[in-house]
Amino acid sequence: MRGVELAVLILLSLGMPVSVSAADVIPHAQDKPPNAPRDAETAARLMTVPEGFVVDVVACEPNLINPVAMAIDEQGRFWITESVEYPRRSAGPGKDRVKVLEDTDGDGKMDKFSIFLDGLNIPSGVQVGYGGVWIANAPDILFVPDADRDGIADGEPQVVVTGFGRTDTHELPNSLTWGPDGWLYGLNGVFNHSHVKYPASNPNYQKQHPGWQFTCAMFRIHPRTREFQVFCEGTSNPWGIAFNHEGDAFVSACVIDHLWHLVETGYYHRQGGPYPPHTWKIDSIVKHKHQKAAYCGITWFDSDAYPEAYRKKLYMGNIHGGCINVDRIERQGSTYAGFGEPDFLTANDAWFMPVVQKTGPDGCLYILDWYDRYHCYQDANRDPAGIDRLKGRLYRVRYTQGPTAASRRPSPPVDLALESDEQLIERLAHPNVWVRDTAQRLLTERNSDHGVSLLAKVLADEGQPLERRLRAMWVLGAIPPAAHSVVSWHRHVLDLADQLRSQGRSAEAALFAAWAVRLAGDRQESAEALAPDGLETLIRTAEPPVLLQLAIFLGKTRFAENRVRCWLEILRRAGDDPLLPRIVWQNLHPYLEQHGAELLAALRSEELLRATNVAALLPRIIDRLLAREPFEAPVIQELVGLVCQRHPEIGRQVLQALAAKIQSGELKGEPLAQLKTALAETLHPLLDRDSAHPLQLEASLLAVSWQDPAGFAAARDVLESTRFTTDQRLAAAHALVAAGQRDVLASIARIFAQSPPAAAEFRGKLLATLARLDVPGVDEFVLRSYAQLEPELQPQAIELLTQRPQWAVALLTAIGEKQLPPTVLSVNQARKLHETKDERIRELLARHWGQVREGRSPDRDRVIAEMRTFIRNNKGDAFAGEAVFKKVCAQCHKIYGEGQEVGPDITLNGRNDYAQLLSNVFDPSLVIGAGYRTYTVATEDGRVINGLLVEDSAQRIVLKVQGGKQEVIPRDAIEEFRVSETSLMPEQLERQLAPTEIADLFAYITLDRPPRDPAAKRLPGVYEVVPRESTNPGEFSAIFQEVGPGFSQVTSGEGGVALLAEHMGRAGVVRTHPVSRDRPAEISGTFAIPAGKKTTLVVEVAHDPRGDWRLVAAAGDSGRLIDEMISKDTCRDGWATFQVDISRYAGQQIPIRLWNQANDWHYEFAYWGRVRLVSE
Repeated sequence: MRGVELAVLILLSLGMPVSVSAADVIPHAQDKPPNAPRDAETAARLMTVPEGFVVDVVACEPNLINPVAMAIDEQGRFWITESVEYPRRSAGPGKDRVKVLEDTDGDGKMDKFSIFLDGLNIPSGVQVGYGGVWIANAPDILFVPDADRDGIADGEPQVVVTGFGRTDTHELPNSLTWGPDGWLYGLNGVFNHSHVKYPASNPNYQKQHPGWQFTCAMFRIHPRTREFQVFCEGTSNPWGIAFNHEGDAFVSACVIDHLWHLVETGYYHRQGGPYPPHTWKIDSIVKHKHQKAAYCGITWFDSDAYPEAYRKKLYMGNIHGGCINVDRIERQGSTYAGFGEPDFLTANDAWFMPVVQKTGPDGCLYILDWYDRYHCYQDANRDPAGIDRLKGRLYRVRYTQGPTAASRRPSPPVDLALESDEQLIERLAHPNVWVRDTAQRLLTERNSDHGVSLLAKVLADEGQPLERRLRAMWVLGAIPPAAHSVVSWHRHVLDLADQLRSQGRSAEAALFAAWAVRLAGDRQESAEALAPDGLETLIRTAEPPVLLQLAIFLGKTRFAENRVRCWLEILRRAGDDPLLPRIVWQNLHPYLEQHGAELLAALRSEELLRATNVAALLPRIIDRLLAREPFEAPVIQELVGLVCQRHPEIGRQVLQALAAKIQSGELKGEPLAQLKTALAETLHPLLDRDSAHPLQLEASLLAVSWQDPAGFAAARDVLESTRFTTDQRLAAAHALVAAGQRDVLASIARIFAQSPPAAAEFRGKLLATLARLDVPGVDEFVLRSYAQLEPELQPQAIELLTQRPQWAVALLTAIGEKQLPPTVLSVNQARKLHETKDERIRELLARHWGQVREGRSPDRDRVIAEMRTFIRNNKGDAFAGEAVFKKVCAQCHKIYGEGQEVGPDITLNGRNDYAQLLSNVFDPSLVIGAGYRTYTVATEDGRVINGLLVEDSAQRIVLKVQGGKQEVIPRDAIEEFRVSETSLMPEQLERQLAPTEIADLFAYITLDRPPRDPAAKRLPGVYEVVPRESTNPGEFSAIFQEVGPGFSQVTSGEGGVALLAEHMGRAGVVRTHPVSRDRPAEISGTFAIPAGKKTTLVVEVAHDPRGDWRLVAAAGDSGRLIDEMISKDTCRDGWATFQVDISRYAGQQIPIRLWNQANDWHYEFAYWGRVRLVSE
């Protein structure tokens, strides 16, 4: 106990908050209030691991607290960062540190603890090597010299790079990990905006260098040159890097899919936020899910300390799941597929937070545990004092059975740095991956002539184990080029690969050849040096992993002929590989900005043009060529001619892409005139009505889009006729709208009037096309049709009418004339109209809808509390709730695979716990992730469009709007572009839905599976009361608002404030007690009393069966509204209800106060069932 007491005193002296008492709340993503914290030995003993394994405590508090990151050096010392500052956002010196842990006597317990560096501020990554210690301490990556390896800094920290953000301190730069290529890799999160630059002290510093702007990304730093690179981008909040036996990188990520194979230049699916122009995103390598969605840490485990069944797999920390998940991976062309395995460890403890997993010197899995009740930053930000800053554990999972168990007993570690080159080379094939990795790093650091000579011999020796030869190649590839002949080395490895292929060992050949190409790319070697006979020769014999690296190499090397042809040849050979086409595109499309002629020369090859993957890429190529500056119509013309003649199916997509550019307004003016002239000869035979050309329709609609009147009548016929597919009819609508054809409105009206009606989805898409049709009558048509629209289409119709001033006037006039109720207009839509410059719209809005408040509504806490009570007492119908979801939510959210993905897919996001879900629905603007901010575009032709930002480039803005449609707005058509501080999700949903609809909606969205699934379970706390109690005055009001929404000030005496599951037959009751005989418990709040309505204060209270108390209530400046004894004589069935008319305060904001006053100081507990204002 003395150690813990000392730690408390230290934190108090540092000015850090220490939680004395925390309410039994359910933290985010947990199913129930956490268990009481356990001491480390008890926690380890209660963990579930496979038979034959045990969990040892290696270190714990008070010697280890709030651990964040970990590295293991060549002496077997554990370097661990500790943070008592989390979740602090401000940069600057802090109170955090890097600590070195040692087991000096070999008993398996750390017994020496040294502070290497303090004064840090949430150090989120640490690694050891190259003469010092590397530390991620945003905004900086630091290098601290320790050349003599004594664990004492040799000098001041050096800033290697700077500019990492601190906007989201649970997504800071993290997971510093040595790669097989000798670079230091790290990660950054999706909402942590960073602009990294070299400081003046970095040898790569250039004053005018723009730096790197990014969010979620994998980056790397060269330890010798201090060069910084963004390796790839995407994912969410990745935390943990693992390199497998082939040297490929894997990360674990939160919220989205959990496992990703990352390769250089790739751009992966983002949790939120815009993509760069022309991005073709890459998806995860898994289709399965483990428990929940918060992962931290990942390691490639391979050690003979465990049975074979546990080796060569990825082990990941699952924070919300309280376990260590396992995935196995299998090759799938140039990438991998991941498959779930049984969990390796289950903590059975809500405090378990496995932030790092690593293989140790003894071959066992080590797990670093930031032991805390709060897993999520939401809880940390809400209640910093509730964070337990005094605990932390380091566990080892040890196998106790089998022939190797005895040899795995702890012993003093060997200092590998003292071994000779020969000894380290021997260890490159050691059965423990930690030994292999460490020996490889030490050999790379040494860079000795003797070592290089030995490694070259190993690489050439067919009798050597594959693992040793592979790592010898990695060392040779990572050391400075001056140490050996680079060209001959690369050629030697490729010759080795050819030899392996001839022996039927294609997988091994691919491994060596891929790395030869990758390492040559890192040095920007010429293509000729890599392949004297030409890259195409190498491509023709290459396996998918080699093709992948060749695609990347072509984007990096400064010297390569026929670059585009090589990329297309890689595509031709890619087959159904899921990764290769995307990586080819990521490297090809920037090159096309200046090399259109080279592309055309390559595509004149019949062999390439007819290749499936090449053909499939042509619509993207057309899109990219159209964005080039200066615009070159002849290049487009020749490409269109080639595909329309030789590849009609792809030609169809190309013509559709051209039409879309015209319809969005991106292609107009002189470039469009050039294109029309250039395409005239190509399109003429296609436009012939007597022709049976398969592209006649697409060519006609393209011509209509650029206002060729010859095709107007035919396009209207396509739109109205059911002989054509839905897609073809929509294409005709888009073309006619782009041409400004007023008659298209009549065509759409006829479709809406059909009986039986056309499909709702089709009619919804037709409504969306009208947004660009600036002709009279659109508003009249939409208002006339509104009543007949399905419930899910009605919000879309209202959103359409808010996009142009004249339509908004018609909408507000209809509301004023009682044709539509005011509730059809959401708060967000009203706010959008209020922000226009049209005074008539503002006046109509104020008259017929009401006053528009800026920013987040201050009454949300009260509404959430009211809704919590209402839903608890009104169990809805989940099947009916599915229909409500489609009506109000599915325009922007997916759940169970249904709906539109504008905002987050809420199958796994936003429903981690019931409190979070209530807040997200009824207070959507409280917390808005950076990727989900609402952007507003006002166009020069009068449209106002709200949506999430998909692309922000010099040429255009792309917004994803309600319904999932992407609106493309050319830059030169934008009058105003701004970001909103409020969510795209509408506030005041409680006013737009009937009470039964609210109950039904929550019956649906609180299930973890669709209601038709018999295994569906409900989130805890929806209908049942989860009791909690607190003696912390700072938590009293939050508990009281369970029954009294809006009462923000609460005092109480004995027992504090408690939420009880039941009292006197009523569920969900709050208990208070007078502070003393003379001082009552007081509950107060300030309330706005609506004008023009009758408002009643309703108070329902009960007493303790053994006592009584006095209820006093007052409002405004009046005297006592209620002054009654609450006892068995005044209550019926234990409860009393009081209703007081306070309408005299209509239109005012007044304080309301309630007192729990003592009578004779005998069981004076007050029990509050409901306290609320009812206005009607």
